[in-house]
Amino acid sequence: MKILIINYRYFVSGGPERYMFNLIELLESKGHEIIPFSIRYKNNIKTDYEKYFATPITTDEQVYFREHTWNFKNIIKALERSFYSKEVYKKLKCLIDDTQPDFAIVLHYLRKLSPSVLDALSDHRIPFVVRLSDFAMICPNAHLLRDGRVCELCITGNLFNSVKFKCVQNSFSASIVNYVATAYHRRLKVFDKIKYFVVPSEFTINKMVEGGWDAEKMVHLPTLVNIQANKNVPAKLKQIIFVGRLDYTKGVHILLEAIRILKAQNIDDFKCLIAGSGEIKYCEQLNLFVKAHDLSNVLFLGNVEKVQLDEHIKSSMFSIAASLWYENIPNSVLESMAQGTPVLASRHGSYLELVKDGETGLLFEPGHADDLSEKIKYLLSNPELCSKMGEECQIFVKDNNSAEKHCDILLNLYNKL
Repeated sequence: MKILIINYRYFVSGGPERYMFNLIELLESKGHEIIPFSIRYKNNIKTDYEKYFATPITTDEQVYFREHTWNFKNIIKALERSFYSKEVYKKLKCLIDDTQPDFAIVLHYLRKLSPSVLDALSDHRIPFVVRLSDFAMICPNAHLLRDGRVCELCITGNLFNSVKFKCVQNSFSASIVNYVATAYHRRLKVFDKIKYFVVPSEFTINKMVEGGWDAEKMVHLPTLVNIQANKNVPAKLKQIIFVGRLDYTKGVHILLEAIRILKAQNIDDFKCLIAGSGEIKYCEQLNLFVKAHDLSNVLFLGNVEKVQLDEHIKSSMFSIAASLWYENIPNSVLESMAQGTPVLASRHGSYLELVKDGETGLLFEPGHADDLSEKIKYLLSNPELCSKMGEECQIFVKDNNSAEKHCDILLNLYNKL
């Protein structure tokens, strides 16, 4: 079968792209042909289909909103991508005409590609599903987070709250554009073209339904993860690890504050590895904090190749997931569990579906460094418990997140459509 996969980035930027490339690898192993459609960025993985990709809003090196340079031409193009892009429709139409895909899986498309993606698929009678990797359908900033705190005002209330609080990129103009575009799409019933959303988290499904979406459209599709064989398992070291994007929403600063609290108690005989990259200003703040408090046991690894990262995770006693937002079944947590490494996570959102307190990890109060530090101290002094929970983690992901189960659900949806 020919399967079209649509996402506005064709390189690994975060969890959604890690999922995308894992899915591509899985489907190709099953004999399916994968046809990508994306935006032409310099960082993209090379593909023969790149000639069909849409042009970027600004340059091929400026991926994120904060990087964009603005002139009249770029502003007009950004407006088109928020409302309806004829260019995207035309390029996707050309790709469909030339390749004749059987099925499409749509990931991120709002703002960077536009809902013209849905029209192109519908007009060409291509059955498709849309995967939700965040809360963008019910929250303009996609995270249900405002000023570092959970915010659900737009779920059942008025979307104009997002303008009032400048929720999109902390910009009034970007927020008003998003508000008007969303109202426009809803009025034209653009999203009615979506027959099924595939959603990694039951928590996210419940939030979508709270926001007025039809429960019948929601299909629970747990994120796939490669189950690791127990061969050449390295010995656990006295170290912990954070893996992910270095972003305020991920709560890395909360982790560092917890490490500072432990140092004040003369508990610093362990390593804290931080793997990932992120926004320059936030990363600088993290580095300054580490230097100011002489946290010599904190090591910033940057982006790490998968093989080496797996080794770091396997040899850690536990991993940390300190997100301030609810998350939507983060890949980093599943990958840790698959390696037999339990997780110490924020007690909210989709984490509650993965981290069973005392079984596959421990939970702490979101944003509370004191509670996090106490849980870190407890786990460091209980290596046997960490080992036992690690075994439970592998059983959990094998039962719930296998590639076979994931593929079966997707192909059953294709048959329904």
